Amino acid sequence: MSIIVFSGIIINTSKVITGVNYLNTTNFLEKLWEKIKSKEIQNYPRPISLHDGLAYTVQMDDQITNLLYLPYEYTGIAYSERNAGSIDIFPFYKGYIIGGFEISHGMDLYKPKTEEAVLKHMYDKSWDLHQILSQDNYSGTAADYLYKFHHICSFLKYFNSAKAIPTKTK
Repeated sequence: MSIIVFSGIIINTSKVITGVNYLNTTNFLEKLWEKIKSKEIQNYPRPISLHDGLAYTVQMDDQITNLLYLPYEYTGIAYSERNAGSIDIFPFYKGYIIGGFEISHGMDLYKPKTEEAVLKHMYDKSWDLHQILSQDNYSGTAADYLYKFHHICSFLKYFNSAKAIPTKTK
């Protein structure tokens, strides 16, 4: 079975789907970033609570880095905006941004887009993450981060599926 992508038309050997542009689909991790970027979520200069304290977000003083973290041990992910408007996503572990390990990279066409793909990427690269986290200044393990990363993914699954219900006015 082959799939051909040509100018927005996906051609599968079994059927043709038109009008779908898979190159611009929203990444599982980037939906929160879009809300921060559009100023729906005001997270500067103080951290704000998301969904009654399930997670927190704050924009750092450099104005290009935003953190999403769990309320315990300051562990989560860091969104770092690049000059072209794209973002890189790094682990945030025990108060440190782990710059030597990318969860998602800017305009990469092959970056993980779904929760399953993100988790697969994390497990495939867990040895590299373990090597970085086992250094003295981090004093942690990839297993500990991955456990907490599952909580971040659970929160994002809930956050991404939440819909605003308009109130009826008389």
